[in-house]
This record gives sequence, structure tokens and C-alpha cells, in this order.
Amino acid sequence: MKAKLLLLWGILLLVANAVYAKPVALLIGINEYQNVGQLEGAVSDVRSMQKTLIDRWNFKAADIKTLTNQEATYANILHELAALKQRSAEGDFVLVYFSGHGTSALDSHVNLPLPYSSGAFIPVDSPSPDQLGDLARQNRLSDVLIIGQTHLRPVLLELEKTRQIMVIADSCYSGNMVRAITPGRKAHFRQVPINFASDAMMQNSSTVRPQKAAAAAYPYQHVMFLSAASDREPARDIQTSDLIALPTVDNQPHGALTDTLLRVLKGDISADLDGNGKIDYAELHQTVLQFMEGREYGHTPQRLPSLAEDTKHVAMLPLFGTGIPKGGNKVAVFSTQVAVRLPAELANLKSTLEKMNGIKVVGASDQAVLELAKVSGGLELRAGSGDPIARFPDAGQELAQRLHAEAWWRNLVASARPSFNIHLETDPATQGNTFVEGDSFAFHVQTEADAHLLILNIDATGNVSVLYPQKATEQARSPARQILVLPGKSAQERIVVTPPFGLDQVVAIALPNTPSNWYGITQINAPTAIGQPAVRGIEKLLADQQGRFAWQAMGIRTYAKP
Repeated sequence: MKAKLLLLWGILLLVANAVYAKPVALLIGINEYQNVGQLEGAVSDVRSMQKTLIDRWNFKAADIKTLTNQEATYANILHELAALKQRSAEGDFVLVYFSGHGTSALDSHVNLPLPYSSGAFIPVDSPSPDQLGDLARQNRLSDVLIIGQTHLRPVLLELEKTRQIMVIADSCYSGNMVRAITPGRKAHFRQVPINFASDAMMQNSSTVRPQKAAAAAYPYQHVMFLSAASDREPARDIQTSDLIALPTVDNQPHGALTDTLLRVLKGDISADLDGNGKIDYAELHQTVLQFMEGREYGHTPQRLPSLAEDTKHVAMLPLFGTGIPKGGNKVAVFSTQVAVRLPAELANLKSTLEKMNGIKVVGASDQAVLELAKVSGGLELRAGSGDPIARFPDAGQELAQRLHAEAWWRNLVASARPSFNIHLETDPATQGNTFVEGDSFAFHVQTEADAHLLILNIDATGNVSVLYPQKATEQARSPARQILVLPGKSAQERIVVTPPFGLDQVVAIALPNTPSNWYGITQINAPTAIGQPAVRGIEKLLADQQGRFAWQAMGIRTYAKP
């Protein structure tokens, strides 16, 4: 009987959180570190976030505590974390936000996990990197860093018993960078290299870090965590010198994650993907991910718990407890136009590219979905972030096919007006869809309503493959909230990264109405050029749905070992 009452209380609490909870926030931002590198965007992150929460999300000024620069000491941060229980009440919503330097532990003898990811917040009075290395060997890092397992976890576990919580971290949790940043553009990162042990952390940011132990299970039931980068990526600090090439929402320096979040929270970017009038955490993450993939940031925002660990469906709860900003939500409308950036040395290709349907050529300093660069032996096509997709000998048919494929998949999903959402992620969920030769991964797919699933892959050459369904038994509806693992659940079925390397586009589509022409789709067993009858069958299949389908797309980046 007691167990049933506790379960009922938990259900009532979640319902109350979703509608009536008072929001309480702790916002921390540090630019002016005493002993490590300086940042520009962290304090303006806090100021803009504070204003947006008050103006658009029903936070009261008295319920938002900020710590910036010299206020954000180790002792003060711990004090304010502990004070969250007194500042909030049962049924309230609690937001913890940190903007500044982060670090990670690669030495197996040093464990610094922020929820699920490995990392720690660096307070303003943190010692220098060399001193931190000495303290690591003495097992005293918890005396100077805000470590997830040591400091955050006890606070969050206590609060989540009666409160709904979101943690946002706009900082780095990786010592090394795997993904490429646009050549020739200086990037500023929120990363402090710490040598915890001999050779434990590579100082060369282009070197792949050593393999770490598998992450521990996500320890929370009612905590949503959003970080700026995966465990293989640093996080971008957009500084004053970057603003011409990377204009921010208010023309102030910001972290890349926070700038994107502010665009959503202010209503500049619509995140109500299913048109139900509310934004949930999954929609927030999907919208932020899509926007950041098209910019030159070089890192991927992470949402935790992962699909497999989200047994309480926290990701489907309304953002900040209400999901409805003041002034309401706009319904998302997807842009089909593909902006391609050309450097001055390739300006002669503009007229050729603009003859292609759906392609718009922009200047070298403009935002773009794709960009072209001149390299030895021809041209390299890159994502807007600078990640390489493929190389071509010239601006001929092969390049045209890849550009056409980009416009094709965007037009394919442009008519979607879903009443539910589909969620797609890779497993492991912490690598930012970025994989190195020899890595293995799988796809996790989940829908919020019963639906038939269609998973497409557009490869680096512009050919289309059907990843799912591949046989008649896979054409049945997938039950709502059930996780489908592709290619399969066993270790032997996982995808192993092998050449050729580059960037593939994966598009997951959920169809509530049973398609009439499944048979032709399942016959696409090999990469097929757009325009072929089988691919036209995909176009007809979606046209027959009359917009009543949901979709999500992601880029999969693969690299050779250095």
C-alpha cells in the first residue's frame, strides 16, 4: 500500500511540475579566471539568460541567483548549490546553469563525472593547470573543482525526490578535439588542459584521446541534462572578434550553446515541432542540435538521459515545467534552401551552382549549410561547421549529385506537419555522432505515437540507401515509446567505422498511416542515385502521407585514426 501511495505521489508531482511549479534558478558564469585562460561570453550568457527567463518564461527576479566572475568561487558555488533546497519547495522546478571552463579526466585513476559525462566545472579561483595536475595525483581535486559525482550528484539526488530539475552546462568536457574546425578561422574554446598523469591528456587538440572506460549509468530519474559538447569535443566561446562571421542573437559574446538556446527561448527559432503549443526537452534539444550543426562550432550538444535510460520519459516533459513562453510558440517551419559558401578563389563557380534547384551561393563570411574549398587535386565539400564530407575532382556531375542530394532530402520532409515527434540518437549517446575508425555504434529510434519507420541514409557521394525497413517483417508499426535498435541489439550487429570516411546524412521518418508501396522501398538494398525509380517511390510514399509524418535528421561524421 505504501509503495502504491509513493507511486501515486510521484505521478501527481510530475503533473504538478508540468503545470504549476514555481521556477527557481542558479546561474553561474565566469570570464575572468584568476589562474586559467580568460573567456568573453560567459558573463553575458548569464545576463541574457536571466533576462530571457524573466521576460519569457515566468521566472521571478527574486528566484534567480547569479554568480559571475569573482563571485563564482569554489566556496560560493558549493554554498549556492546547497541553498537550492531552501530556495525551492516541493513541486518546484529547479534550473542549474553553468557557463565557463570545463575539464575532463582521461586517467582511469581520476574519476570526474558530471552527470553521465566525465567532467567538472572550474570555479574562478581554481589553481593553475599545473597545480591541478599535482592535486590530481594527490587525489585532492574535489578540494578545488566542482566535480559532478562529488558535489552535484548528492544535491541533485536530494532535490529530484520532490522537484523537477534541469542542468545546462555551456563548457568543455573533453581535453581533445576529434572534429575539424573551419581552416583559417581561429576558434576560442572553454577548455583547460590538465595533465592529471603522465600522458593522460594529450596537449595536441588534433589528437584523438585515449579510450576511456564506459560511462556509468545515468543516476537520476527526474533530471534533464544538456551540455554544449560530447565527451570528444570542446565547446566554442564566441568572442567579440568572432561576431562578424558568427553573429549572435544580441550581438554580444556568448557560448555557442547558450546563443542557440537564447534564440529558442526568445522565440526567434521555433521549437514546437509537433505543433501542440508546448516545447518539451526533446524538442529543445532537437532544435538546438539542428541549428548548431549548420554553424561553424565543431561540437554537438548532448541531452541526457539517453533514450535508453529515460525510463521516466523526462525528455517529453514541458520545458521549465510549463513549455509555454509568454507570447506563445511559433510552429517550426523547415527551410529547404541549401546555402553553399564559396571562398573568393572559387567565385567562378557561382553561376554553375546556382543553376541547381534548391542551391543558394553565399559569401565566404556568411552562414552556410555546406561550403566548398580548393584542395590539392580538386575540391572538398564540407559541412557548414568545416567537417569534411567528400572530395571531388572538379565542379562536375559528381559534386552536383551530392549537392542535389542535400536539397532532395530537405524537400522530401518539407511538407511534414506532425502531431507527434520522433527521436533519433546514436549509441553511445555521448560522442556527438562523431566516430573514429574502429569505433562501433548503433542507432536508437523512438516515436511518441505508433508509426511505421523509414530510415534513410544519404552518403558522401549523394546516393540514397534504406537502412530500415529492409524486409517485410520490419514494415509493421513500431509501438509508441518503444526503442528500436538498428541494425540490432547484439555487439556483432553494431556498425563498425571503416573507410571511406566523411559525413553521411541520416533521416528518420515516422509514418502514422500505413504506406501502400512498402514493397518497392525494401528493394533498395544498395546506394541508389536520386532520380531512379526506387527513390521516386520514396517521394511518392511521403506525398501520400499528406504531411502527417514526423522526422529527424542527423549527420554522422567518421574519421581515420591519426
